Amino acid sequence: MRTIVVDDERIMLRQFGRLSRDIADLNLVGSFECASDAVRYAMEYPVELAFIDIVMPVLNGVELARELRKIRPEMVIVFVTAYDSFIRDFNQIGGDYYILKPFTRETLEMTMSKIRYLSRRLRKEVYIQTFGRFVVLKNGKPLPLRGKTKEILALIVIKRGREISNEEIYNTVWEERAGGGDRMNVYYNALHRLRRVLKNAGYGNMLIATQRGQMVDVDCFTCDYYEWLDGNADMSEKFTGEFLSEYSWSEAYLADILRHEDDLEHAL
Repeated sequence: MRTIVVDDERIMLRQFGRLSRDIADLNLVGSFECASDAVRYAMEYPVELAFIDIVMPVLNGVELARELRKIRPEMVIVFVTAYDSFIRDFNQIGGDYYILKPFTRETLEMTMSKIRYLSRRLRKEVYIQTFGRFVVLKNGKPLPLRGKTKEILALIVIKRGREISNEEIYNTVWEERAGGGDRMNVYYNALHRLRRVLKNAGYGNMLIATQRGQMVDVDCFTCDYYEWLDGNADMSEKFTGEFLSEYSWSEAYLADILRHEDDLEHAL
């Protein structure tokens, strides 16, 4: 990510440059003692990430962040401060993250790991939540999914791009019925409704029909369960012991998650 750092203390700029060297995805393209210089740079060149000192003369960090967001609304803002009193007002400031001075290379690496996740989220409109109840959000608003239609999608999503047969979906979602024959019509009707909702949302390509069943295009969205599988630390922190809590068939997956979390805790 093309990154700038703004701090009125030259020694802090040098320290940031030294500590951030060779950190994955952090491409430092500009260091500025003067906030107005940073604004002019962002007007001429693409900037994706900014580390900004809060306490600066003339234009403080909060005001600078607002100016940068006017130029590039998608820019990720990380506030840097020596005063932890600012943390109380962090949500009002409008930053994405903050770090305290003096910081270390480890602090920057940990911050970048969180920013990578945020950056992937920002690039995709659809976010699927599985921790707790199943929710599909487009730009923060839930898609109108309900009942068996919603449950079908949940079952396909947790396969993470692997095929699941139509028979397995039916026997799982309608476990109280015997499969086969005309009774599968209820499944195909629900599947048709699901495809219609996704198409109306502009994501008709999210579901892929195979010869035997269904699979999901994992590049269409981000998902907390996938991030957890990939070892994202933020997702482990957000897991509170529930996974697709409205569906009884999810208990086996929940048991695996709990077992893995216990193993990590014992390892620590």
